[in-house]
Amino acid sequence: MHRNTRAARKRHPLPTSSSPPPPATAAADGAEVAADDLCPICHLLLHRPVRTTCGHELCRFCMARWADVSAASAMTIVPLEDSAVTAAAASAVEARCPMCRTVTTAAPDADRERQLRARYPGRWAEREREEGGEEDGGGEVQAVTVWLGNTHGAVGDDGDGNSHEWTFFVRISDEDVVQEVQIELDSTFQSPSVVRTAPPFEVTRIGWGVFTVEAYVVLKEGFMWLSEDAQDEVDGAEKASLPLEWDLSFDGEGSMGRCLLKIRNNIVLHENEKSDEDSEWEEEN
Repeated sequence: MHRNTRAARKRHPLPTSSSPPPPATAAADGAEVAADDLCPICHLLLHRPVRTTCGHELCRFCMARWADVSAASAMTIVPLEDSAVTAAAASAVEARCPMCRTVTTAAPDADRERQLRARYPGRWAEREREEGGEEDGGGEVQAVTVWLGNTHGAVGDDGDGNSHEWTFFVRISDEDVVQEVQIELDSTFQSPSVVRTAPPFEVTRIGWGVFTVEAYVVLKEGFMWLSEDAQDEVDGAEKASLPLEWDLSFDGEGSMGRCLLKIRNNIVLHENEKSDEDSEWEEEN
């Protein structure tokens, strides 16, 4: 099984609601940054602040980096014909708040941003340079829709009780980011481990009973899942693999679930860093 060979996920300490507030710090323009204007995660001036529905205020990057999304909790059962891809902002994805762990969403606070820009112009400019102007900081964050489920049909009994034909599938709204999908069937099947490197990411079998199918959606180099379920790949790629589980359904024509998740595109970050390096080289020469 792929699960047994995977490296343990890295976990990072998170601040808690009981953590003492950080002290005020001196801003680059000489103005002292008030404690209420500091992000509780990075302890720096709030940069592009977002406010959660649970009442916390954080940097947009800190929210994107630390807010965990669970595929299991985000799963909604939908009709098999559901295939509409609705564009959604990453901030619309439900996630666990880094401060209180409540399932929440976050929205940009434009008024707060204007106040901070006016109050600390020098420090704000410094924060802009630190983040490089990247969307959500440290790479572009985007929302993706993942569907998984199975279709089902009855077939004639082959004498061994195998009278159900089913197809397990994984679909994703942006297939271009997927390296492969690893599917693990029950060990009683011949060749229970299946790897699909191109869509459709599915497998069809004939059997007699239901069981839990395991799947791992592995992203291409430069992409990572922003999910508490994500695992590092054996080659060291951080949070590149998303484990999923699905209980086969032999009710009617089958069943399907849908979840809205987040991924980060670090390729954009690296390309911008290289562009900055090239610009510096041109200036020096």
